[in-house]
Amino acid sequence: MTNEKTFCLEVMGDYACFTRPEMKVERVSYDVITPSAARGIFEAVFWKPAVRWHIRKIEVLSPINWISVRRNEIGATASVRRKEIFIDEMKNRVQRAGLFLRDVHYRIHAWLEYIPVSQRKKTGGQ
Repeated sequence: MTNEKTFCLEVMGDYACFTRPEMKVERVSYDVITPSAARGIFEAVFWKPAVRWHIRKIEVLSPINWISVRRNEIGATASVRRKEIFIDEMKNRVQRAGLFLRDVHYRIHAWLEYIPVSQRKKTGGQ
């Protein structure tokens, strides 16, 4: 007997970026949502220590569209010693390009696995 229960979520958005790790500086998305991002969506909806999500199927419901975006980022970070960042100083601005997905729409299927208490990972707070 199995405790497998299948769920389905339909997700959509104006823009998405599932960053490719080989692109170090510029943000370039995979063509489709990654299984780990899909699992993150299910965990955002329902997370418990007793639950593990397993992605089974991802359906692409809208055509894959791309958008190229240039954006300005601040090249400095705030810290305890440096409490202020002046963005008017040209040296602190960095222009980056990104290749993102536009008008995404997916149907994600996953099953919920119940994890017995004896098999759950312990966290620092427990």
